[in-house]
Amino acid sequence: MKKTASLFIGLLAVFFAFAPLWADDTVHTVKKGDTLWDITRTYLETPWKWPLVWANNHDITNPHLIFPNDRVVISRKGGKTTITIIPADQQNDRIEAPAEPVVYTPQEIAREEEKSVVISPRYSTYIYSPNILTGSGHVSKKLEIGDLASRSENVFIKSESGLTLSRGVTIVSKVADIRNLDEKIVGYLYKAIAVARVEDASKDMYKASVVYSNQEVRSGDIIFDDLQSLEPLTLKISEPSLEHSGRVIDIYGGISGSSYLDFVFLDLGKENGIEQGSLITIYEESPADRKDMAMKEYQGTALVLQSLDRSSMALIMDSRGPIRKNFLAAGVE
Repeated sequence: MKKTASLFIGLLAVFFAFAPLWADDTVHTVKKGDTLWDITRTYLETPWKWPLVWANNHDITNPHLIFPNDRVVISRKGGKTTITIIPADQQNDRIEAPAEPVVYTPQEIAREEEKSVVISPRYSTYIYSPNILTGSGHVSKKLEIGDLASRSENVFIKSESGLTLSRGVTIVSKVADIRNLDEKIVGYLYKAIAVARVEDASKDMYKASVVYSNQEVRSGDIIFDDLQSLEPLTLKISEPSLEHSGRVIDIYGGISGSSYLDFVFLDLGKENGIEQGSLITIYEESPADRKDMAMKEYQGTALVLQSLDRSSMALIMDSRGPIRKNFLAAGVE
């Protein structure tokens, strides 16, 4: 069976193959109530790796549906961790294969040539811009009753750019102003939320039908006729060595702080050697016994999705707790 598109949440695309058991393998027999989150937290230290486990096992079409007596085989060889899940009904009919699927941490991916991660449109459709976006026009109102439009509904678009009939346009909504630690705006967060097809026109007014949406469209949303479609984002991960550390200047997705699969914004950008795909380690500093020293404690790992000249937006791939403003952001040390 095919897996649904939702599996693209920050995972490495690899192929599944059953592998023989070895004497030093760890074998976990699934019990009632077990989840991949719990299993990877127990054996791999951090639970965020469960999407990678899922990617390696095509027989698991839903990561929340593993069953009692399924066997989870954890093998460690050459610094890599191999995980195979053998469904209970296939344990007597396994196929041995020479190639083994490998679960990589983000740091391991960064050190492997031709290895990449695929980011779901749920996250890749966010746009971090240094300027306010104007686009090719904006949504004027919804055709039907109500203020919010979704798939198969119609909207009126006001544009002076001469939109082409039957052509698709991308609808983008503003999410937040991004501020630095001095509360100065350093960028703007937007999200591509829908695709609409232009069907009719009269002067600078257009009627368009929403053909895809991941949230409801409203008056004032921006129209673009030159954006790429809402697709997953493939990134090659790198580990930059930074001359100076930076700071978390803003957060998005959390309340008191950001955590797994939320966003953080850093005062590190292209001028610091930060590019799309850079892996950043985040620490919390705490006072030490000596006044001239400070202790730092690991709090998480973030993957840069977009980099401006002096700031960047990163997706948290691992966190020990809420990541807050002013936390330390560093590269390879």
